[in-house]
Amino acid sequence: MENDAKGVQMVAIAVDTAANVLDFSKATPLRLPLLVGGAGVIALMHQLGNTAGALPFTVLLDRAGRLRRRKLGAYAAPELSADLEALVR
Repeated sequence: MENDAKGVQMVAIAVDTAANVLDFSKATPLRLPLLVGGAGVIALMHQLGNTAGALPFTVLLDRAGRLRRRKLGAYAAPELSADLEALVR
């Protein structure tokens, strides 16, 4: 999903090696920035409520940086669209 005029910004953070992330991005191009997270990403996931450390894990923050939604597991496109729409209202 691309960033849009409503001010939504998305970024993916991979918990893997840079080489693996590069290989993934070549095989599966994304339309959002894909970052490589270091060891601190696991601690951040725990702080944000993912105590299991499972992936994928998504957090939605509002413009003020407040946590509005967290989801463990894959997002279906309609569900993500609805959550993003509620976030920008």
